[in-house]
Amino acid sequence: MHAAYKGLAHAIAGLVAFQAAVMVFAISGLYVWVQDGNTLQASDMGEDGGLEFTGVIGFMLHGMVGMILIPLVALVLLIVSFFAKVPGGVVWAAVVLGLVVLQVALGLFGHSTPYAGLLHGLNAMVLFVVALQAGRRVPRSQPAEADRVAA
Repeated sequence: MHAAYKGLAHAIAGLVAFQAAVMVFAISGLYVWVQDGNTLQASDMGEDGGLEFTGVIGFMLHGMVGMILIPLVALVLLIVSFFAKVPGGVVWAAVVLGLVVLQVALGLFGHSTPYAGLLHGLNAMVLFVVALQAGRRVPRSQPAEADRVAA
């Protein structure tokens, strides 16, 4: 269970890094597309807007990973934390899940106010660090079988 806890915590940190990468890919692609003389209209931002530029998939990946995959992994981390017996593991997993919930909310509110988007970026950095720290809570070596039976 220790390995599962550590792997899930580090997976969240990795997914947050992936989120940053695909978002910058999308924004950079959009910037180049506009620099090439294209114009962006509000109607282009809908689901069937039909925008075609290098990096446009980054927007979709950012949304799917952030709204589905990371919350699912964070929830599984919390469930595993009850069985992993990592010192402080449940608290760290709960904090990770709380930051993920906040991240989703800030991402949704970021569609209507840029200030929420600013906080979304800052919270991502906090989530990244906390997820790494949660994974580091796992002891490097497990006690010998005799020590576990005696305890």
